Amino acid sequence: MNKSQFFRYGFCLFLLGFSLLNSPSLHAQSFFGYQTIGTHTFFFSIAWQDKKPFLGGGYTYRDFGKTFTDLSAEIRFPLAEMYKFDNYQIIAGMYKPVTIKRAFMGTGAHLRVKTQTSGEQKTTRVQLALTVLPTYTYAASLTDGLYGTTALRITYAPVIWASVKEGANTPSTQALADHVLELGGHLDVHSERTLGLGLNGYLTRSFVPQKSILPQNNQWQGVGDFYWGMTYRIRRS
Repeated sequence: MNKSQFFRYGFCLFLLGFSLLNSPSLHAQSFFGYQTIGTHTFFFSIAWQDKKPFLGGGYTYRDFGKTFTDLSAEIRFPLAEMYKFDNYQIIAGMYKPVTIKRAFMGTGAHLRVKTQTSGEQKTTRVQLALTVLPTYTYAASLTDGLYGTTALRITYAPVIWASVKEGANTPSTQALADHVLELGGHLDVHSERTLGLGLNGYLTRSFVPQKSILPQNNQWQGVGDFYWGMTYRIRRS
Protein backbone atom coordinates (compact mmCIF):
# COMPACT_ATOMS: atom_id res chain seq x y z
CA MET A 1 0.00 0.00 0.00
CA ASN A 2 1.50 3.35 -1.05
CA LYS A 3 1.20 6.62 0.88
CA SER A 4 -1.75 7.97 -1.14
CA GLN A 5 -3.77 4.78 -0.64
CA PHE A 6 -2.95 4.77 3.07
CA PHE A 7 -4.17 8.37 3.37
CA ARG A 8 -7.44 7.70 1.54
CA TYR A 9 -8.32 4.52 3.42
CA GLY A 10 -7.34 6.03 6.74
CA PHE A 11 -9.52 9.07 6.10
CA CYS A 12 -12.48 6.82 5.21
CA LEU A 13 -12.08 4.84 8.44
CA PHE A 14 -11.88 8.09 10.42
CA LEU A 15 -15.14 9.36 8.93
CA LEU A 16 -16.88 6.04 9.53
CA GLY A 17 -15.73 5.85 13.12
CA PHE A 18 -16.74 9.41 13.84
CA SER A 19 -20.20 8.88 12.38
CA LEU A 20 -20.87 5.90 14.66
CA LEU A 21 -20.24 7.80 17.88
CA ASN A 22 -23.38 7.94 20.02
CA SER A 23 -23.94 10.94 22.27
CA PRO A 24 -27.19 12.61 23.47
CA SER A 25 -25.90 15.98 22.25
CA LEU A 26 -25.19 14.94 18.68
CA HIS A 27 -27.23 15.09 15.51
CA ALA A 28 -27.05 15.15 11.71
CA GLN A 29 -28.44 17.22 8.89
CA SER A 30 -27.95 16.75 5.19
CA PHE A 31 -27.23 19.37 2.56
CA PHE A 32 -30.90 19.39 1.52
CA GLY A 33 -32.11 19.60 5.11
CA TYR A 34 -34.69 17.85 7.25
CA GLN A 35 -36.54 18.39 10.51
CA THR A 36 -34.31 18.25 13.59
CA ILE A 37 -33.75 20.20 16.80
CA GLY A 38 -30.02 20.60 16.24
CA THR A 39 -28.46 24.06 16.31
CA HIS A 40 -24.84 23.34 15.32
CA THR A 41 -24.04 20.34 13.11
CA PHE A 42 -20.88 18.90 11.61
CA PHE A 43 -21.54 16.41 8.84
CA PHE A 44 -19.77 14.20 6.32
CA SER A 45 -20.81 13.09 2.85
CA ILE A 46 -20.07 10.46 0.23
CA ALA A 47 -21.16 11.39 -3.28
CA TRP A 48 -21.10 9.90 -6.77
CA GLN A 49 -20.86 12.52 -9.49
CA ASP A 50 -18.94 12.93 -12.76
CA LYS A 51 -18.61 9.11 -12.72
CA LYS A 52 -16.32 9.16 -9.65
CA PRO A 53 -16.68 9.01 -5.84
CA PHE A 54 -16.28 12.13 -3.68
CA LEU A 55 -15.72 12.61 0.05
CA GLY A 56 -16.88 15.75 1.79
CA GLY A 57 -17.48 17.47 5.08
CA GLY A 58 -19.25 20.57 6.30
CA TYR A 59 -21.12 22.55 8.92
CA THR A 60 -24.75 23.64 9.34
CA TYR A 61 -26.17 26.32 11.61
CA ARG A 62 -29.91 26.28 12.27
CA ASP A 63 -31.62 29.62 12.89
CA PHE A 64 -34.89 28.91 14.69
CA GLY A 65 -37.92 31.05 13.98
CA LYS A 66 -41.53 30.49 12.92
CA THR A 67 -40.11 27.63 10.89
CA PHE A 68 -36.30 27.55 10.70
CA THR A 69 -33.45 28.28 8.31
CA ASP A 70 -30.43 26.04 7.80
CA LEU A 71 -27.23 27.82 6.73
CA SER A 72 -24.59 25.37 5.56
CA ALA A 73 -21.18 25.12 3.92
CA GLU A 74 -19.58 21.96 2.52
CA ILE A 75 -16.41 21.02 0.64
CA ARG A 76 -15.92 17.85 -1.43
CA PHE A 77 -12.86 16.21 -2.96
CA PRO A 78 -12.69 13.34 -5.48
CA LEU A 79 -11.55 10.28 -3.56
CA ALA A 80 -8.78 9.34 -5.99
CA GLU A 81 -7.29 12.86 -6.06
CA MET A 82 -8.20 14.43 -2.72
CA TYR A 83 -4.58 14.66 -1.56
CA LYS A 84 -3.77 17.01 -4.48
CA PHE A 85 -6.24 19.72 -3.38
CA ASP A 86 -6.63 21.01 -6.96
CA ASN A 87 -9.99 19.34 -7.72
CA TYR A 88 -12.80 20.23 -5.33
CA GLN A 89 -16.34 21.48 -4.96
CA ILE A 90 -17.64 24.03 -2.43
CA ILE A 91 -21.37 24.23 -1.65
CA ALA A 92 -22.82 27.00 0.52
CA GLY A 93 -26.34 28.30 1.03
CA MET A 94 -29.62 27.92 2.86
CA TYR A 95 -32.54 25.51 3.23
CA LYS A 96 -35.93 26.55 4.62
CA PRO A 97 -39.38 24.91 4.81
CA VAL A 98 -42.32 27.15 4.00
CA THR A 99 -44.34 25.73 6.92
CA ILE A 100 -43.96 23.00 9.54
CA LYS A 101 -46.61 20.36 8.79
CA ARG A 102 -46.87 16.65 8.06
CA ALA A 103 -46.66 17.56 4.39
CA PHE A 104 -44.78 20.73 3.53
CA MET A 105 -42.70 22.46 0.87
CA GLY A 106 -38.96 22.77 1.41
CA THR A 107 -36.91 25.37 -0.45
CA GLY A 108 -33.19 25.87 -0.95
CA ALA A 109 -30.74 28.29 -2.55
CA HIS A 110 -27.04 27.39 -2.78
CA LEU A 111 -23.91 28.47 -4.59
CA ARG A 112 -21.68 25.70 -5.94
CA VAL A 113 -18.08 26.44 -6.88
CA LYS A 114 -16.35 23.61 -8.73
CA THR A 115 -12.68 23.52 -9.77
CA GLN A 116 -11.18 20.81 -12.00
CA THR A 117 -7.56 20.53 -13.10
CA SER A 118 -6.52 18.21 -15.91
CA GLY A 119 -2.94 18.58 -17.11
CA GLU A 120 -2.41 22.26 -17.98
CA GLN A 121 -6.13 22.99 -18.14
CA LYS A 122 -8.01 24.42 -15.17
CA THR A 123 -11.80 24.74 -15.30
CA THR A 124 -13.81 26.69 -12.73
CA ARG A 125 -17.58 27.03 -12.71
CA VAL A 126 -20.04 28.72 -10.35
CA GLN A 127 -23.65 27.52 -10.18
CA LEU A 128 -26.68 29.01 -8.44
CA ALA A 129 -28.81 26.02 -7.36
CA LEU A 130 -32.47 26.82 -6.66
CA THR A 131 -34.38 23.87 -5.20
CA VAL A 132 -37.95 22.97 -4.22
CA LEU A 133 -38.73 19.79 -2.26
CA PRO A 134 -42.38 18.71 -1.86
CA THR A 135 -41.89 16.80 1.41
CA TYR A 136 -43.80 14.33 3.58
CA THR A 137 -42.94 13.46 7.19
CA TYR A 138 -43.29 9.66 7.34
CA ALA A 139 -42.18 9.28 10.97
CA ALA A 140 -42.54 11.94 13.64
CA SER A 141 -41.81 10.72 17.15
CA LEU A 142 -42.37 13.33 19.86
CA THR A 143 -39.85 11.61 22.14
CA ASP A 144 -36.52 10.07 21.11
CA GLY A 145 -37.84 7.70 18.46
CA LEU A 146 -37.49 7.80 14.69
CA TYR A 147 -38.08 11.03 12.80
CA GLY A 148 -37.77 11.19 9.02
CA THR A 149 -38.94 12.80 5.82
CA THR A 150 -39.11 11.87 2.16
CA ALA A 151 -39.30 14.34 -0.69
CA LEU A 152 -39.26 14.92 -4.40
CA ARG A 153 -36.43 17.19 -5.47
CA ILE A 154 -36.39 19.68 -8.35
CA THR A 155 -33.34 21.90 -8.82
CA TYR A 156 -32.53 24.48 -11.47
CA ALA A 157 -28.79 25.16 -11.33
CA PRO A 158 -27.59 27.58 -14.01
CA VAL A 159 -23.84 28.08 -14.44
CA ILE A 160 -23.64 31.81 -13.78
CA TRP A 161 -19.89 32.03 -14.41
CA ALA A 162 -17.26 29.71 -15.87
CA SER A 163 -13.58 29.96 -16.74
CA VAL A 164 -11.22 27.68 -18.65
CA LYS A 165 -7.48 28.37 -18.51
CA GLU A 166 -4.86 26.54 -20.59
CA GLY A 167 -1.57 26.85 -18.70
CA ALA A 168 -0.23 29.50 -16.35
CA ASN A 169 0.69 31.95 -19.13
CA THR A 170 -2.54 31.66 -21.12
CA PRO A 171 -5.45 34.09 -20.55
CA SER A 172 -8.62 32.37 -19.34
CA THR A 173 -11.76 32.13 -21.45
CA GLN A 174 -15.01 32.98 -19.66
CA ALA A 175 -18.67 32.19 -20.26
CA LEU A 176 -22.08 32.69 -18.68
CA ALA A 177 -25.58 31.15 -18.60
CA ASP A 178 -25.22 27.42 -19.09
CA HIS A 179 -28.27 25.62 -17.70
CA VAL A 180 -28.56 22.49 -15.53
CA LEU A 181 -31.72 20.66 -14.41
CA GLU A 182 -31.78 18.06 -11.59
CA LEU A 183 -34.76 15.77 -10.86
CA GLY A 184 -34.88 13.16 -8.12
CA GLY A 185 -35.71 12.39 -4.52
CA HIS A 186 -34.59 12.75 -0.91
CA LEU A 187 -34.89 10.43 2.11
CA ASP A 188 -33.69 11.02 5.66
CA VAL A 189 -34.04 9.59 9.15
CA HIS A 190 -32.68 10.21 12.63
CA SER A 191 -33.05 8.24 15.83
CA GLU A 192 -33.08 9.33 19.47
CA ARG A 193 -31.95 12.84 18.51
CA THR A 194 -28.51 11.36 17.90
CA LEU A 195 -27.46 9.98 14.53
CA GLY A 196 -29.02 11.36 11.34
CA LEU A 197 -28.72 10.01 7.82
CA GLY A 198 -29.70 11.61 4.51
CA LEU A 199 -29.82 10.16 0.99
CA ASN A 200 -30.28 12.02 -2.29
CA GLY A 201 -30.57 10.44 -5.71
CA TYR A 202 -31.31 12.32 -8.91
CA LEU A 203 -30.80 12.66 -12.63
CA THR A 204 -29.02 15.71 -13.97
CA ARG A 205 -28.76 17.14 -17.47
CA SER A 206 -26.98 20.16 -18.90
CA PHE A 207 -28.57 22.36 -21.52
CA VAL A 208 -25.39 23.94 -22.88
CA PRO A 209 -25.37 26.71 -25.51
CA GLN A 210 -23.41 25.84 -28.64
CA LYS A 211 -20.87 28.59 -27.94
CA SER A 212 -20.24 27.43 -24.38
CA ILE A 213 -16.64 26.83 -23.31
CA LEU A 214 -17.79 23.98 -21.08
CA PRO A 215 -17.96 20.35 -22.29
CA GLN A 216 -21.13 19.43 -24.16
CA ASN A 217 -23.22 17.06 -22.01
CA ASN A 218 -26.83 16.84 -23.13
CA GLN A 219 -27.54 13.37 -21.69
CA TRP A 220 -29.20 12.56 -18.37
CA GLN A 221 -26.71 11.27 -15.78
CA GLY A 222 -27.29 9.67 -12.39
CA VAL A 223 -25.93 11.39 -9.26
CA GLY A 224 -26.24 10.36 -5.64
CA ASP A 225 -24.99 11.44 -2.24
CA PHE A 226 -25.20 10.13 1.31
CA TYR A 227 -24.88 12.33 4.41
CA TRP A 228 -24.28 11.57 8.06
CA GLY A 229 -23.09 13.57 11.02
CA MET A 230 -23.88 14.92 14.45
CA THR A 231 -24.64 18.16 16.25
CA TYR A 232 -23.04 19.25 19.50
CA ARG A 233 -25.88 21.47 20.71
CA ILE A 234 -29.56 20.51 20.91
CA ARG A 235 -32.38 22.99 21.22
CA ARG A 236 -34.97 21.55 23.58
CA SER A 237 -37.29 24.53 23.98
